[in-house]
Amino acid sequence: MTKALDCLIKSDSTYSYKLYNSILDVDLNDWKQVCQTSDSNIYMDIRFLVTIEKTMMNFSKFWYIIFYDQNGNPSACTSLSTFKTDLGVVASKGIKEFITHVRQLLPSFLYLNVLFCGLPISIGKNHLIFEKNANQQFIIKLLDGIMNTIAAKEKTKLTIYKEFNSQECNQLDPLLKLDYLKAESLPMHSFKAKFANFSEYCAALKSHYRNDIKRSKRKFEKAGLRIVQLKDTEKILQIYTPEIHQLYEAVVQKSENQLETLPISFFRELAINFAGQLLFTLVYQNEKIVAFNCSLCTKSSVHYLFCGLDYSLNAQSDLYFNLMYAALDEALKQNVAKIDFGQTADTFKARLGAYQTPLYMYIKSTGYLLNWIIRKSFYILFPNPALVPSYNIYKQ
Repeated sequence: MTKALDCLIKSDSTYSYKLYNSILDVDLNDWKQVCQTSDSNIYMDIRFLVTIEKTMMNFSKFWYIIFYDQNGNPSACTSLSTFKTDLGVVASKGIKEFITHVRQLLPSFLYLNVLFCGLPISIGKNHLIFEKNANQQFIIKLLDGIMNTIAAKEKTKLTIYKEFNSQECNQLDPLLKLDYLKAESLPMHSFKAKFANFSEYCAALKSHYRNDIKRSKRKFEKAGLRIVQLKDTEKILQIYTPEIHQLYEAVVQKSENQLETLPISFFRELAINFAGQLLFTLVYQNEKIVAFNCSLCTKSSVHYLFCGLDYSLNAQSDLYFNLMYAALDEALKQNVAKIDFGQTADTFKARLGAYQTPLYMYIKSTGYLLNWIIRKSFYILFPNPALVPSYNIYKQ
C-alpha cells in the first residue's frame, strides 16, 4: 500500500506522478531506478535525504515526487522543501551592509519563506533527476504546476529551482517562459584528482606555489598542531560534541555568504547513515580539536561538505590552509577521479588548482508586488559572481 499523498494522479495520457511528504514513504525501487547514477549525485541518495528530513523537520517541510511515463515506468524524481531564506545572501557587500542597517528597524526584512526544488542546504547540486529518454520539458511544466499548488497552500513568497550547471540549464530554460528569472548562484570549485597524494601533488607544482605551502606547513608545525584522519563511525560520534559543532557555527557566522546553519544532529546522523563514507580531517592542539573538515566519499568522487575552525589560531598557524592541505591529501588517497571543494574561498581554491563551474537558479515570486520589486532590483540582489582567474600552478 503506497503512502503517496496523491496516488498516481493522471495529468494526461503521457505522464503521471506520485507525491509524498516523507522520503520514508517513497517507492524506493522506483526512486533508485531513476537515481541509479547516484554516485555522481550522492545528494539524491535515500540516506542523505533521510538525514536532511530527520534533522531539519523543525525548520522545513518536505515533498518528494516520482514521475511515470504512459507505460508506468519511472521517468524523473525530485525533492522539494520549504525554508526561511535570506534573499540578500548573494548580494554585493555594499547591498548587504544596506540590508543590515534596514534590519536594525525591520529584523525580518528580505527574510522570506521559499519553496525550493531542492533541499534547504547549500551543496551546489540540483535535486531533479531525469531518465535519459524522459520528456524533460513536459515534466518541468507538470512539476511547476505542482509547485505552484504547494506554494499557494504553504503561503511561500518565492519559488526557486536550484542549483544547475550550464548543461542542465538547457532543460530548465523553459521556466523563463513561466515568469521565472535566471540568476547565478555561487560557483562550484572542483579538482581533478590526478595525484596519488599531497606529496605527489606538491612535487608537480611550480616552486612559487610549493614554497607557499612549505611556509604554511612550517607555521602549522611551529604551533604544535597535528592532523588526524577519521572514518570510523563510532569515533566520529564520540568526537563530534557541541564544542566541536561550535567551530562549524563560527565558520558560518564569519562567512560572507551566510547560508543555513545546520544542527549538530545533521553531522551525527550523516555519520550513521554513511558509515565508512564520511571522512573527518581533524586538527588537534594537544588533545583539543581546533579545526575539522567533513567530506563525503563515493567510488568516483569526494565532496567537501562543511568545516569548522578556531579563528584565534588561524593567523599564527595558517590553520585553514593546512586543514585544506590535509583534507586534500586524504581525498587523493581515496583513488577518485574528482574532488568537489565546495562553493566559497574562491581564490584559495583556484590557487590549489581547482576549476570553477558556474551554477544557476530560477526564481519566481508568488505575489505581484514582490515580483515587481525583484524584477526591478534583480541584478542588485543577484549580481553575477566574479569568476576568479585560473592559475597556472603546475610545472610544464
